[in-house]
Amino acid sequence: MEVPKAVLRAAGQLVTQYGPNFRLLGQYGDRDAWQFVFPENDYTGFPFVYLHKDGDAEEIGGELALDIVSSFDVE
Repeated sequence: MEVPKAVLRAAGQLVTQYGPNFRLLGQYGDRDAWQFVFPENDYTGFPFVYLHKDGDAEEIGGELALDIVSSFDVE
């Protein structure tokens, strides 16, 4: 699935620095949850998650982002 433009815009600085590295986690509530994936050797702390619906994206950080990622079966 192609990363929505709204998600790319919301993650603009990360995309500029690392490229458009995302994975679709799945549905979270009524929105698609996208996680930005850093290169293997980069560690950042909390994940960056973007919730997308109808052309709008919201960046989620901190413990809520960790909770969202943990609710899906991802490595």
